[in-house]
Amino acid sequence: MPQSSCLCGLNRISWSTESILTFRCHCMDERKLTGAAFTLNIFVSIETLKFESGKLSVWGKVVESGNTIYNHSCSQCGSLLYRASTGRPDIIVIKAGCIDGIEDPAKTFTPQLEVFTRSRVPWVPPIEGAEQELAGFTRDWIAHFASRAPST
Repeated sequence: MPQSSCLCGLNRISWSTESILTFRCHCMDERKLTGAAFTLNIFVSIETLKFESGKLSVWGKVVESGNTIYNHSCSQCGSLLYRASTGRPDIIVIKAGCIDGIEDPAKTFTPQLEVFTRSRVPWVPPIEGAEQELAGFTRDWIAHFASRAPST
């Protein structure tokens, strides 16, 4: 069962489903959240999310789509473990940088899609073979990953 933890180790979560979609996000919100040029994200079903230890701090922000994205992070060290959207309450977005027990999650979870490529920094090339979206998820991508999600 995959697990993630925060930098200080106070919080640990796990989930028991395969990834529905792996994507790289170049949006400005992710840049501000992480201080990085992009983030590697993994969609999984919320049904199997388990809190192993700690208690995450939660805060939300209305984003470009009109949905509210809720950020679940450690109140002590600030590590962002996952995000959830009112647009897809059955899915959570695991932050790959917090995954434990995998030598390099970036090698294990190759993005199938890149979103908000209009904000991509010029020195980061597109991922070969990954679909490219200028903004967020289109209806086609939502339908695609929804068909792969476990039924609730």
